[in-house]
Amino acid sequence: MLRVLDYPGRRAEAPVTALGLDDMVALLGDSPPIEGTGPAYAARLDDGPEPILAYCAASAIAVHLAHRSREPRPLIFFDPMPATDDDIARAYATAVAQVPGGSEPPGPLGELPSEPEAFLNAVREDLTRRAERALRALGLEDEVVIEPVAHFVRQHLSYLSYLLAARGELPDGPVGPMLQVLSREHSDHRGWLPAGELHTVRIDSDPTGLTAHEASRSSVMSFLTAVTRRQHR
Repeated sequence: MLRVLDYPGRRAEAPVTALGLDDMVALLGDSPPIEGTGPAYAARLDDGPEPILAYCAASAIAVHLAHRSREPRPLIFFDPMPATDDDIARAYATAVAQVPGGSEPPGPLGELPSEPEAFLNAVREDLTRRAERALRALGLEDEVVIEPVAHFVRQHLSYLSYLLAARGELPDGPVGPMLQVLSREHSDHRGWLPAGELHTVRIDSDPTGLTAHEASRSSVMSFLTAVTRRQHR
């Protein structure tokens, strides 16, 4: 079985499941965790021993998850890179822009670096207030507003939580063997990844087709085969 960390939703880039490997199980389903730190986020996910395949910023969460395992856990990263404060600010601004009729800018992000939970609570209150006001302006009653507002707010809090969990430095300490699969021009973030056995392959592909590329698939299969052989010596 292979565990997949890939945030659900629409995007131009092919998902990790485009690799077409057998027994791939998504760790982030329809209701991803709402937690403000990497360790807390990982604690809400499955804690099995299987290899983890992670896309982009989810690579950070894969490392946090691997640190919870008792045995070394193989990790495969596709175009790994940390989430940034700018990513979080843009995601918050995008959520605010989806509420019609509002002219107030998103709240300040000054508390973000040290207080992610306080930030999430402030965003929850802000988006709830904005969405309720917009729907009431359409003449909707309170009992009709509650469910769509809750769905809207949770959707955006889930993504913000994911970005928060994927930002910053990664924990020290060994994990299992690692493979990073990089698209044609993606920067090599090996200095951000944990110390340890790291293999790197660069695929002649743009980011949109990286996980659907046959060379990516063959590289992953070769890596997993080598890891399995080593474990059974």
